[in-house]
Amino acid sequence: MVKTNNYYWDYSTYSDILHVHRKGEINRGSIELGDFCIDLNKKDEVVGIEIEWASEFFSQLDITKEQLTQITDAELIIDKRNPQAHIIFLSLKFPTLTKKIAIPMQVLTA
Repeated sequence: MVKTNNYYWDYSTYSDILHVHRKGEINRGSIELGDFCIDLNKKDEVVGIEIEWASEFFSQLDITKEQLTQITDAELIIDKRNPQAHIIFLSLKFPTLTKKIAIPMQVLTA
């Protein structure tokens, strides 16, 4: 598992799962939506994401399985402008580029 100032991330080529989690946050619960698992803290804030079959999902965005093993930084960006539904973006940095990816779901808030 790799960590930066704010996030840990890990990509397993064996299980083809990418996991990104905010450092210092404890999961209170998770929401499973298809190949995505969203981790929430005790305030119901998004603190992590796990993407199963990651190479298949990212291949649609021209990111290869090999590139997933070379991530140099990862961050979750939560768009909270709509109080009823937050939109999750995943920022991945690679040695030669940065990609900001919209996760295809909205997390409904209370």
